[in-house]
Amino acid sequence: MPSFLVNRVHKKVTTDALFDFRTKKYLARIVTSPNQLVEKIQIFDAGKDDRIMELVKLLVTDFLHENNPDKEFDELRFAVDDDGTNILIIINKSEITGAVDIDNMYEFASSHCTDFKDLRDDEDIVINREWILNKLTEEEN
Repeated sequence: MPSFLVNRVHKKVTTDALFDFRTKKYLARIVTSPNQLVEKIQIFDAGKDDRIMELVKLLVTDFLHENNPDKEFDELRFAVDDDGTNILIIINKSEITGAVDIDNMYEFASSHCTDFKDLRDDEDIVINREWILNKLTEEEN
């Protein structure tokens, strides 16, 4: 994504967030890069739960490691393709190397996350890989 677009999105969200950081569509989240900010916006724009999306990323990571052990990747990032399908883009060394359709996997993960608090009542604001790994560890204990 061109940096000017990321900057424009970032400025708009930052300005809007100063007035109301918890809107009907968006929630307060801490991210560490402009790409993470854009991804959070896309997740919420698609009406998805970013907590469940982190679980889906873990499932896709495991699937890719099992079925394509030679395929290297640094990151999986949520996006919506041109026909409206929710996908995870596979990124290696800043290059897009593939994509995975996640609509069915998201529904599967969502049906198994019944113990998550309502999205609007959850006080966690850092939702990332570490968060979901901690959540899964808590459930095991």
